[in-house]
Amino acid sequence: MRRVPVRETLKAIAAYPGDEVDLLAQLVVAIRPGRKDREARRTPALDALIELLTTDPVLCAGLALYVERLVKGRRFNRVIIDQGMPSEAFWYELRRRLTFKLLPNQPERGTIDHLLTNVFFREGDADWVRDLDTTKGIRLLGMLGGKGSDSWLLTDTPVQELLFAAKVLGLRISGKAFDSGVLRMVPEYENLHNPFVALGDALDDHIDGLRNATITRAITEESYRQLHVLIGHCRELIDKAYKNSAKVGMGFRVNQYLITMRRMLERLETTLDALGVDPAADGRERTVGLVKDLVRFNSGSTRVLDFIDHSTSVMARQVTQHTGRAGEHYITTDLKEFLRMFRTALGGGCIVAFACLFKAWMGTVDTSLVGHAALYSLNYAWAFITIYLLHFTLATKQPAMTAATIAATLDRGRNLPDEDHYDELALLLARVSRSQLVAFLGNVLMAFPVCVALAYGWNYVFGPELFAQKSAKMLHELDPFRSLAIPHAAIAGVFLFLSGLISGSVVNRTIHLRIPERIAQHPVLKLTLSQKWRERLAAGYSRHAGGVLSNFWFGVFMGSIGTIGIIFGLPLDIRHITFAAGNMGLGLVGADWQVDKWTIITSVLGIAIIGFINFIVSFGLSLSLALRSRKIPFTDVFAILGSLWERLRAEPMSFFFPPRRERHAPLPNATTGQR
Repeated sequence: MRRVPVRETLKAIAAYPGDEVDLLAQLVVAIRPGRKDREARRTPALDALIELLTTDPVLCAGLALYVERLVKGRRFNRVIIDQGMPSEAFWYELRRRLTFKLLPNQPERGTIDHLLTNVFFREGDADWVRDLDTTKGIRLLGMLGGKGSDSWLLTDTPVQELLFAAKVLGLRISGKAFDSGVLRMVPEYENLHNPFVALGDALDDHIDGLRNATITRAITEESYRQLHVLIGHCRELIDKAYKNSAKVGMGFRVNQYLITMRRMLERLETTLDALGVDPAADGRERTVGLVKDLVRFNSGSTRVLDFIDHSTSVMARQVTQHTGRAGEHYITTDLKEFLRMFRTALGGGCIVAFACLFKAWMGTVDTSLVGHAALYSLNYAWAFITIYLLHFTLATKQPAMTAATIAATLDRGRNLPDEDHYDELALLLARVSRSQLVAFLGNVLMAFPVCVALAYGWNYVFGPELFAQKSAKMLHELDPFRSLAIPHAAIAGVFLFLSGLISGSVVNRTIHLRIPERIAQHPVLKLTLSQKWRERLAAGYSRHAGGVLSNFWFGVFMGSIGTIGIIFGLPLDIRHITFAAGNMGLGLVGADWQVDKWTIITSVLGIAIIGFINFIVSFGLSLSLALRSRKIPFTDVFAILGSLWERLRAEPMSFFFPPRRERHAPLPNATTGQR
């Protein structure tokens, strides 16, 4: 819409006899503050408008009559009840918001939501309207002939609309509060002592009392104060449900229900505040506050990022906290654990060496692209699952796990002095660093020689053609300068991050759906297995389902990405440090060790860079998600880097090898953040 000077717009409004909203939208465009003014919370154009209305009574009277025609007798309950309210179906709501962003919704003409949608059509409008000085709002309201909420009669449209909105919100809140999934999160409230029962009864009594004139709208009324107390109790129940999610898990639908309930409680409180009358205050303040709230509610219908953030942050915490529990086992604290990590990493490198051999052979199998993708995926999957079940270590699986533990340390440290907080964090980072390095070292030192031995064995049995043909390609793929080793390593890091999410998600669903209990009490299994074996089966599923499924899908991601790249004509592939070390061994045997020094140097350097990229991408994505799930600002990363530098200066060797004497500090629990 073209920006027209305020005076010209007011003249057009004064001469206009109709009730279309276009001229009001034009006026809002003219007074909308720029970015710098919004950041400084200044509204120079609005100030100029108020000054102009003060000095020109004709324009002021014309605007007042126009606004009266637009709002008098118009319904606005749907703005409070529906606009910006998230649906329980995440994907449906996401599609709806994206659609509204591209093609704005058009409510029925003659309603306040139609006016708001077409006048305050930018998402940022809600922000600057919210920040408007209340004194200026009262002054403008007076110029336009608006009344304070204390002068509204019970039969007036605003009061009737607010009463209806309060009634509908109360009914909808109750419907969601007594959903079986929600009640399962708070079994202690699965009775008549549930605060939502009391809220529904108290709200009905309050509305009936107002309609029957047995009570007034004064905020001193006992029923008014009781409603606000009960709303607080209902919020505590929702908080309790989120706390219990650590024990019983949480489904996405239940999370959406809780988000919607919390939003409805906010709307209900806003509605009650607009209805209330404070004899000691100017009633116009509540009218101005209601207008601001209506603009804010209406603008929420197109806020996509806010919706995604609110809908996923809690589920992200559920996933990362379960992932973090596994991460605690990937952090060594003393020499004994350090050496055990090295031994398990050697075992992981040995398994990967066999997978390298099988993958080289599978490349010669005469099958389709999809067939190769399936073979490669199964090859990776069996290797990763075997490493997991034998309690060996694959170094790059650690970052996604340890990030949640670091986030838990930051979360716990909010209540500690900065010095103690960052000292503990630096100690944890040193442990993570040396644990990662020893795992990398163990994987590489075992994968390389075992692959060399396997290659010689293959050559002895089947002949040298396989590795002789593949040697140049294998060594070239390790070159960080002349190949796509770095972006391919980043792709592997993304898959490592996704596999960590899958692990946490499976564990969360296992807990929430009570799958172990269902296995132990399965009626068919009772006919074939004893209670002891059913309990073992249930316990095994509980312990290993997340790990097995995440490793299986990690294998599928790794094995199929190359085929997807071929299909779409994209240079997609993966590079993983342990497989890179194994392929170097196979390539050198295939070349009969007849390679120049530069090839050796670039291959070794490429392996190191691949490992670093695997780590930094996986760790960065995982840490970002873990921080967001705990509402920790990402700027805390700078504090992490600062504490890391201080400890590097003080004890550099602690990042590579456990010191003989290290101040004991147990790891924080990734779920609670407690030690």
